Amino acid sequence: MKRDALVAGLKRLCAAETAPYSEITVRTALHAWLDSLSLAHELDPHGNTLVRVRRGLPRRQVGFVAHLDHPALRVTAVKGVQVTCRAQGSLPAIGLRNASVVFPQTATGRIKGEIAAVKMASTGGRVDTVVIKVPARGGVPAVDDFAVLDLPGFSLKGQHLRLRVADDLAGVAAIVAALADLAKGSAAIDAWAIFTRAEEVGFHGALSVALDGRLPRDMTVVSVECSKVVGDIELGAGPVVRLGDRAGPFDPRACALVSGAARTLAEGKTKLEFQTAMMTGGTCEATAFGVFGYATAGIALPLLSYHNQGPRGVAPEEIDLRDLEGAATLIAAVALRSGAGIEDLDLMRNDLIRASEEGRELLALPINANTGYPVGARF
Repeated sequence: MKRDALVAGLKRLCAAETAPYSEITVRTALHAWLDSLSLAHELDPHGNTLVRVRRGLPRRQVGFVAHLDHPALRVTAVKGVQVTCRAQGSLPAIGLRNASVVFPQTATGRIKGEIAAVKMASTGGRVDTVVIKVPARGGVPAVDDFAVLDLPGFSLKGQHLRLRVADDLAGVAAIVAALADLAKGSAAIDAWAIFTRAEEVGFHGALSVALDGRLPRDMTVVSVECSKVVGDIELGAGPVVRLGDRAGPFDPRACALVSGAARTLAEGKTKLEFQTAMMTGGTCEATAFGVFGYATAGIALPLLSYHNQGPRGVAPEEIDLRDLEGAATLIAAVALRSGAGIEDLDLMRNDLIRASEEGRELLALPINANTGYPVGARF
């Protein structure tokens, strides 16, 4: 997908506010984008969106998963102009007080407010509840309405994308762009996209898909999301071949598939720049599918201001456009490699065997002609 189309699609997604269990607006924008690209889609019984590009006689299936929600605040009580909300997902712990918020979908329309008080959870250093003050004139939100941080939805300056929700709408956009390109090709392929709900509060959408058994158990599942910059990872240095997350490493065979695709692109005409890391700044949906026996791997976009936590307070999340484009290119390459049945772990093993043949012979002890045992053997 050309850069302008990718940016326009991401901007369409970012125009909608989203929260755990309240992803319908952004999901509607996603479906409209998929329709414009002639990509067929369906809802599962839990409201997750499934897309499939299938052609020819592919050797293996692969699925790419990304989520539609983002941390938000859910109204639990209203008393005059004081609105109490509980946190859904990990919200900024620094600078949240006095931050501006908006209730985007109340019965009386959009209502703005300001966070007057913050209560932290007893463990984990996370926000538990907040009290929001809304204007005395106008409507008030109702219990179960949600609020999001009042930040600009989309900004592009040079290569830098600053978004209210990069995690994980950027991942969604990368997958859509890849599937749109794959749908125009001729190679054998069976690639799925799984766009899930309520990831930020415990992977509920992903777990629903896994429990339903809709996806074949021998499918490779690749999580595509934005992940907090850690260690030597940099914005603009390419997408990250994610080998694991905070919960632990991913499947070696699945990781080899993604790594093999990245290396092939880097050595070919594309000259893809990519990075490799565990990315332990959080836990992603690869882990959720992995506990059900799926072979999982990850592709991550390096992210600044994770979950809107800037250095001094609330801020938009930030990614690099080049990383986003690279992720879309890598996703498509992984799907084609999977369809072709390339087993990168087997190739790696065979290379190691060939390269080590002479060295392994040097390790072998000579045989004592009299005893038939290696020289120096003791009994």
